[in-house]
Amino acid sequence: MTDVQTFLERARQLAVQHAPSDVLQDAVPFALVCLVAGIGLSVLGAKLSRFGLTAALAMGGGIVGLFVAKETGYPSPVCGLVGSLMAGVVAFMTFRLWVGVVAAVVFSSAAMGVFVVQRGGPHLAEFNATRAVVPVGTVAGGSFALPSPEAQKAFSERTPQAWARDLWTFVAQRDAKFESNGRVLGLVAALAGLFFGVVAVRTALILSTALAGTGLVAAGTATFLAHSVPQSYQALQGNPALLGMAAGAFFVGSLVVQTLLTRKAPAPEKKAKS
Repeated sequence: MTDVQTFLERARQLAVQHAPSDVLQDAVPFALVCLVAGIGLSVLGAKLSRFGLTAALAMGGGIVGLFVAKETGYPSPVCGLVGSLMAGVVAFMTFRLWVGVVAAVVFSSAAMGVFVVQRGGPHLAEFNATRAVVPVGTVAGGSFALPSPEAQKAFSERTPQAWARDLWTFVAQRDAKFESNGRVLGLVAALAGLFFGVVAVRTALILSTALAGTGLVAAGTATFLAHSVPQSYQALQGNPALLGMAAGAFFVGSLVVQTLLTRKAPAPEKKAKS
């Protein structure tokens, strides 16, 4: 498995793992959900972000209000309405800060992803080779014992988080500056995203939603091809240039479309005095 194949497969598994269980009853509907969500986020994410954030937190505030009503015996409609209203107002008034937080997460994740691919790629083949064999344990007396079938299955089907954590440790043992540089890069990218999101809200929203939307579309496409057209999925994995061009074109298209949609309307010209 090539470096591109490995990272693409882990990204697809990460998306699958965090999807709702009822959606994953069939991989194709999950892929379609990712595609629709990614395209919607890439086109209307920045434009509808304030409304979406306010509505989401208002719903959360309403749920908290209903919980308070249940615990205290106060009327549920009143508590739910008050909680929803308060949370919605807070979300609307602190929108700039929320944009900064989201931008910090997106920028940091993107920077760390590029860093791991760049610095961990040369060690990936060796890492996969060492992880191809299920580790054995020892028992009293120094003899070896094979793990149970459950342990072997858990090892072979490690989650993307466990795989990434093991890769991080493996590369850090061979690159003295890998861990320190990675942490500094992640922190700097997060601070830069927070600053950028607070200072330039519109631009940060466009970049963040374009990145997140492109990731969802990539995950949805990979999942759909892996389960419906495996030959095409394998062909794409072996062609990193085509993958990069497709993802880059979609990302740039998202930037252009969202820039046009969020552009302020020109101020009406003042009528000349007669």
